[in-house]
Amino acid sequence: MPNTIKLYDFPMSPRVRKVRIVLAEKGLAYEKVNIDITKGEQKTPDYLAINPYGKVPALQDNGTTVYESTIIMEYLNDTYPDPPLLPSAPGQRARARVLMHYADNPYEGAIARLAGELIFKPMQGGSPDEAAVSQATTDLQACFDKLDQELGEQDYLLASGFSLADIPYVSWSLLFPLLKVTVPHPRVEAWLKRVQERPSIQAAG
Repeated sequence: MPNTIKLYDFPMSPRVRKVRIVLAEKGLAYEKVNIDITKGEQKTPDYLAINPYGKVPALQDNGTTVYESTIIMEYLNDTYPDPPLLPSAPGQRARARVLMHYADNPYEGAIARLAGELIFKPMQGGSPDEAAVSQATTDLQACFDKLDQELGEQDYLLASGFSLADIPYVSWSLLFPLLKVTVPHPRVEAWLKRVQERPSIQAAG
Protein backbone atom coordinates (compact mmCIF):
# COMPACT_ATOMS: atom_id res chain seq x y z
CA MET A 1 0.00 0.00 0.00
CA PRO A 2 1.54 3.37 -0.98
CA ASN A 3 2.43 5.89 1.68
CA THR A 4 -0.46 8.27 2.25
CA ILE A 5 0.84 10.42 5.11
CA LYS A 6 1.88 14.01 4.54
CA LEU A 7 3.22 16.10 7.44
CA TYR A 8 3.32 19.88 7.26
CA ASP A 9 6.46 20.57 9.21
CA PHE A 10 8.75 23.24 10.60
CA PRO A 11 11.99 21.55 11.75
CA MET A 12 12.55 23.66 14.87
CA SER A 13 9.02 23.32 16.24
CA PRO A 14 8.65 21.17 19.38
CA ARG A 15 4.98 20.73 18.50
CA VAL A 16 5.82 19.21 15.13
CA ARG A 17 8.58 17.16 16.74
CA LYS A 18 5.92 15.47 18.89
CA VAL A 19 4.29 14.15 15.72
CA ARG A 20 7.60 13.13 14.16
CA ILE A 21 8.37 11.10 17.30
CA VAL A 22 5.06 9.22 17.03
CA LEU A 23 5.66 8.56 13.33
CA ALA A 24 9.10 7.17 14.18
CA GLU A 25 7.75 5.02 17.02
CA LYS A 26 5.18 3.58 14.61
CA GLY A 27 7.74 3.08 11.85
CA LEU A 28 5.57 5.06 9.43
CA ALA A 29 6.93 6.55 6.24
CA TYR A 30 5.63 10.00 5.36
CA GLU A 31 6.13 12.94 3.06
CA LYS A 32 7.41 16.06 4.77
CA VAL A 33 6.30 19.49 3.54
CA ASN A 34 8.24 22.32 5.13
CA ILE A 35 6.22 25.37 6.15
CA ASP A 36 8.59 28.22 6.96
CA ILE A 37 6.82 30.06 9.75
CA THR A 38 9.60 32.68 9.84
CA LYS A 39 8.37 33.76 6.40
CA GLY A 40 4.70 33.55 7.33
CA GLU A 41 4.01 30.56 5.07
CA GLN A 42 1.55 29.22 7.64
CA LYS A 43 -0.72 32.19 6.88
CA THR A 44 -0.91 31.74 3.10
CA PRO A 45 -4.33 30.96 1.59
CA ASP A 46 -3.11 27.55 0.42
CA TYR A 47 -1.98 26.53 3.90
CA LEU A 48 -5.01 28.05 5.63
CA ALA A 49 -7.12 25.78 3.45
CA ILE A 50 -5.34 22.86 5.17
CA ASN A 51 -5.18 24.28 8.70
CA PRO A 52 -7.49 27.26 9.24
CA TYR A 53 -5.70 28.01 12.53
CA GLY A 54 -2.57 28.92 10.55
CA LYS A 55 -0.22 26.82 12.67
CA VAL A 56 2.03 23.81 12.27
CA PRO A 57 1.78 20.88 12.35
CA ALA A 58 -0.96 19.60 10.12
CA LEU A 59 -1.23 16.06 8.82
CA GLN A 60 -3.01 14.57 5.84
CA ASP A 61 -3.61 10.85 5.60
CA ASN A 62 -5.65 9.18 2.88
CA GLY A 63 -8.09 12.07 2.56
CA THR A 64 -8.23 12.94 6.27
CA THR A 65 -6.76 16.23 7.48
CA VAL A 66 -5.87 16.61 11.16
CA TYR A 67 -4.33 19.55 13.01
CA GLU A 68 -3.31 20.35 16.60
CA SER A 69 -0.27 18.28 17.57
CA THR A 70 -1.78 16.30 20.45
CA ILE A 71 -4.84 15.40 18.39
CA ILE A 72 -2.56 14.28 15.56
CA MET A 73 -0.67 12.03 17.99
CA GLU A 74 -3.90 10.37 19.09
CA TYR A 75 -5.11 10.07 15.50
CA LEU A 76 -1.92 8.24 14.52
CA ASN A 77 -2.18 5.93 17.52
CA ASP A 78 -5.80 5.11 16.70
CA THR A 79 -5.21 4.67 12.97
CA TYR A 80 -1.94 2.77 13.23
CA PRO A 81 -2.31 0.85 16.51
CA ASP A 82 0.98 -1.08 16.48
CA PRO A 83 2.90 -0.59 18.61
CA PRO A 84 0.28 0.89 20.96
CA LEU A 85 1.26 4.15 22.62
CA LEU A 86 -1.75 4.35 24.93
CA PRO A 87 -2.92 1.70 27.41
CA SER A 88 -6.17 -0.13 26.74
CA ALA A 89 -7.73 0.52 30.17
CA PRO A 90 -10.06 3.58 30.01
CA GLY A 91 -8.80 4.95 33.33
CA GLN A 92 -5.18 4.85 32.23
CA ARG A 93 -6.04 6.35 28.85
CA ALA A 94 -7.82 9.18 30.65
CA ARG A 95 -4.78 9.72 32.86
CA ALA A 96 -2.57 9.89 29.78
CA ARG A 97 -4.84 12.57 28.33
CA VAL A 98 -4.71 14.57 31.56
CA LEU A 99 -0.91 14.47 31.44
CA MET A 100 -0.87 15.51 27.77
CA HIS A 101 -3.24 18.38 28.58
CA TYR A 102 -0.87 19.50 31.35
CA ALA A 103 2.03 19.37 28.90
CA ASP A 104 0.12 21.48 26.38
CA ASN A 105 -0.72 24.17 28.90
CA PRO A 106 1.41 25.15 31.92
CA TYR A 107 4.51 23.18 30.85
CA GLU A 108 4.60 24.24 27.22
CA GLY A 109 3.49 27.74 28.14
CA ALA A 110 6.37 28.29 30.55
CA ILE A 111 8.96 27.00 28.09
CA ALA A 112 7.50 28.98 25.19
CA ARG A 113 7.66 32.16 27.27
CA LEU A 114 11.29 31.46 28.14
CA ALA A 115 12.09 30.86 24.49
CA GLY A 116 10.35 34.08 23.53
CA GLU A 117 12.40 36.10 26.00
CA LEU A 118 15.77 34.34 25.67
CA ILE A 119 15.83 33.36 21.99
CA PHE A 120 13.38 35.29 19.87
CA LYS A 121 13.63 38.73 21.47
CA PRO A 122 17.44 38.84 21.09
CA MET A 123 17.11 37.59 17.48
CA GLN A 124 14.97 40.66 16.81
CA GLY A 125 17.38 43.03 18.52
CA GLY A 126 15.53 43.22 21.84
CA SER A 127 16.48 42.37 25.40
CA PRO A 128 14.81 39.81 27.66
CA ASP A 129 12.33 41.04 30.24
CA GLU A 130 13.95 39.73 33.42
CA ALA A 131 10.66 39.72 35.33
CA ALA A 132 9.04 37.62 32.59
CA VAL A 133 12.01 35.24 32.59
CA SER A 134 11.80 34.90 36.37
CA GLN A 135 8.06 34.18 36.30
CA ALA A 136 8.37 31.62 33.49
CA THR A 137 11.23 29.92 35.35
CA THR A 138 9.14 29.76 38.53
CA ASP A 139 6.19 28.33 36.61
CA LEU A 140 8.40 25.71 34.97
CA GLN A 141 9.86 24.68 38.32
CA ALA A 142 6.30 24.12 39.58
CA CYS A 143 5.75 21.83 36.57
CA PHE A 144 8.86 19.86 37.51
CA ASP A 145 7.51 19.48 41.05
CA LYS A 146 4.27 18.02 39.68
CA LEU A 147 6.09 15.71 37.27
CA ASP A 148 8.23 14.39 40.11
CA GLN A 149 5.05 13.49 41.99
CA GLU A 150 3.50 11.90 38.89
CA LEU A 151 6.58 9.79 38.20
CA GLY A 152 7.17 8.48 41.69
CA GLU A 153 9.39 5.43 41.22
CA GLN A 154 8.16 4.70 37.67
CA ASP A 155 10.39 4.82 34.60
CA TYR A 156 7.69 6.64 32.62
CA LEU A 157 4.63 8.74 33.41
CA LEU A 158 2.33 5.73 33.03
CA ALA A 159 2.96 2.51 34.91
CA SER A 160 2.37 0.60 31.66
CA GLY A 161 5.51 2.12 30.12
CA PHE A 162 6.44 4.66 27.48
CA SER A 163 3.37 6.32 25.96
CA LEU A 164 2.04 9.39 24.22
CA ALA A 165 2.02 11.06 27.64
CA ASP A 166 5.84 11.19 27.73
CA ILE A 167 6.31 12.62 24.24
CA PRO A 168 5.37 16.31 24.62
CA TYR A 169 7.53 16.68 27.71
CA VAL A 170 10.63 15.31 26.06
CA SER A 171 10.02 17.22 22.83
CA TRP A 172 10.04 20.55 24.65
CA SER A 173 12.91 19.45 26.93
CA LEU A 174 15.26 19.43 23.95
CA LEU A 175 15.24 23.24 24.25
CA PHE A 176 16.59 23.12 27.80
CA PRO A 177 20.31 23.39 26.91
CA LEU A 178 19.63 26.46 24.78
CA LEU A 179 17.49 28.00 27.53
CA LYS A 180 19.92 26.95 30.28
CA VAL A 181 17.08 25.23 32.15
CA THR A 182 18.10 23.14 35.14
CA VAL A 183 15.85 20.23 36.14
CA PRO A 184 15.77 20.21 39.96
CA HIS A 185 14.52 16.65 40.53
CA PRO A 186 16.82 13.66 39.84
CA ARG A 187 13.86 11.43 38.94
CA VAL A 188 12.55 13.92 36.39
CA GLU A 189 16.02 14.44 34.94
CA ALA A 190 16.58 10.67 34.65
CA TRP A 191 13.18 10.17 33.00
CA LEU A 192 13.81 12.88 30.40
CA LYS A 193 17.24 11.42 29.66
CA ARG A 194 15.74 7.93 29.35
CA VAL A 195 13.17 9.13 26.82
CA GLN A 196 15.69 11.28 24.93
CA GLU A 197 17.77 8.15 24.31
CA ARG A 198 14.98 6.35 22.45
CA PRO A 199 15.75 5.85 18.73
CA SER A 200 12.52 7.66 17.81
CA ILE A 201 13.74 10.86 19.47
CA GLN A 202 17.00 10.69 17.57
CA ALA A 203 15.12 10.04 14.31
CA ALA A 204 12.73 12.93 14.90
CA GLY A 205 15.55 15.44 15.32
